[in-house]
Amino acid sequence: AAPLGLPLTFDFHVIARDKLRRRRLKACGKSTALARLCQQLGGFPEEQHAECRSLAKDMGRPACEHVWMLDASKEERERGSTVEPSRAHFSSSSFSYTAIDTPGDAGLNNNMLSVLSLADVAVLVVSAAQGEFEAGVDSGRTRELALSCFAMGIQKVAVWVTKMDDMSVTNAMARYEEIKKTVSGFLKQVGFKQPDVPFVPISGILGDNLASKSSEMTWYGGKPASDVLDSLGPINRPAEKPLRLPLLKVFEHEDAGTVVVGRVEFGTLRIGIKVSFSGCFYVGEVRSIRKGGETAQEAKSGDIVSVGLGSSVAAEHLHRGMVASNPTSDPAADVETFTAKVSILNHPGSIRAGYCPVMAVHTAQVACEFEELLGLVDRKTGKETKNPDKVKTGDIAVIRMRPRSAACVEAYKQYGSLGRVVIRDHGRTVAIGVVEEENQEKGVSGPKKRPIPQPERREAMSTSPPESPSSDEGTPAGPR
Repeated sequence: AAPLGLPLTFDFHVIARDKLRRRRLKACGKSTALARLCQQLGGFPEEQHAECRSLAKDMGRPACEHVWMLDASKEERERGSTVEPSRAHFSSSSFSYTAIDTPGDAGLNNNMLSVLSLADVAVLVVSAAQGEFEAGVDSGRTRELALSCFAMGIQKVAVWVTKMDDMSVTNAMARYEEIKKTVSGFLKQVGFKQPDVPFVPISGILGDNLASKSSEMTWYGGKPASDVLDSLGPINRPAEKPLRLPLLKVFEHEDAGTVVVGRVEFGTLRIGIKVSFSGCFYVGEVRSIRKGGETAQEAKSGDIVSVGLGSSVAAEHLHRGMVASNPTSDPAADVETFTAKVSILNHPGSIRAGYCPVMAVHTAQVACEFEELLGLVDRKTGKETKNPDKVKTGDIAVIRMRPRSAACVEAYKQYGSLGRVVIRDHGRTVAIGVVEEENQEKGVSGPKKRPIPQPERREAMSTSPPESPSSDEGTPAGPR
């Protein structure tokens, strides 16, 4: 068994070329590259993969024989792009990996943001084809996706430059260096401090430079993609703390009963222990654990798991964004308000008390009001001016915030990943910050007995994460 699993996330939807390099193929980008890597490293169950190959051939789309293992829904196969995040597992000679294929389309930001908090490493996949890379840069989408990864706490990143086999790429080495220079600038701008971000030129559909070096790109002297991923590990895990497991997905399974999916952020999860859930009074018992596609007896910090609860808790009482914890050891709970230090990155005007954008924290996304501006921090001296009337782009502010629906946040110093907040408005990241202090509901200890918000799309309980709000645009202050 590999010594360590590294959760990854793959972003940026692009298009690649077919093997004959004569006609354009739809749905051949980041998902194709990940699927081809999984295929090369034996990450797909052979029986399921054979069925997928047969289906792709019967439907006249043989080039999709690998990618349809990830894009499994009818909608995704018709659209030719990822809609819901999907997981895949593969192993190199050094590590085992859980890869999360996220939507790259701007209209699916909610689905993407919900899984970014699960990743240790981000793999950004950008197109080398003429016009496609430029479109991502000019629209600001490339930079926004890089910023989202950084804002959700990902510290390590690799970049795959795909479609190196595209006929528009007449000088492959020059094109690769051009993209490397531009994307490196974006990564530094948004805050990545990684000294040497690795770039790998690949062809997702041909499988070039994924698991082994390609003879088609002799000018590239670096490692293949799988070796580059290995070079980013190992990941330092937090010290042992009470259990924290934010829920990404909830569904019913015929054998396992209620199943919750998420990453163990802190603590240890074992079969037989009791778990409570923030925002409700239900307590369940862990009946089964699966990680890396296999049954396990326990899971530790960093493991992405599917946890079977049997009939101890009904799926309808749980939803994405809740946090599972030990009911007898510092149980997680929703907050009434919290204080955060926030850096305003990109807002067209000034922000005053009452502003109500959307907050993303771990797997949750909720409307959150800027209830009171408590202070304005001078970037040079660190001195704080009390109670400013407004803040603007470039400011660092201390703000008391009030979620408009159930939300579990923790102080960043105590539970880092549960105390990192991203503020979004009208499809862009407005601010990022960390929670300094949380104020739980008065008179309630342990798991809170507040009304249970139901997911917007009930059928999602069975096979996919509950839907986030349809838009991450801000809303005026007031009841929501």
